[in-house]
Amino acid sequence: MKKHYSDYVTHCLRFYSRHPKPKYYKTNVDKTDWLAVDKAMKLFSQEEREILLMIYREADTIADNVYSISKKTGTSQNSIWGMLKRLEYEVAKKRGLAE
Repeated sequence: MKKHYSDYVTHCLRFYSRHPKPKYYKTNVDKTDWLAVDKAMKLFSQEEREILLMIYREADTIADNVYSISKKTGTSQNSIWGMLKRLEYEVAKKRGLAE
């Protein structure tokens, strides 16, 4: 079941993956979101971060990106979905959307 914060966190993750080091932010909320994702990403290994960033950087749906990147990297889809679930929760927690 989809969490109440999923769409918001996905938006944050897509922004982060496409803007690795922004020079400025349009709003303080954008900055807070970006920093929350950055802190959450640090909980993952470098290899996991690369996979996660690829998922959110691509323009296709998350499910299609999971399938494609699973094939490219040889990582099981279940592992990737587990990483996504953990990342989403950690970002939501850092933004005060989850406990």
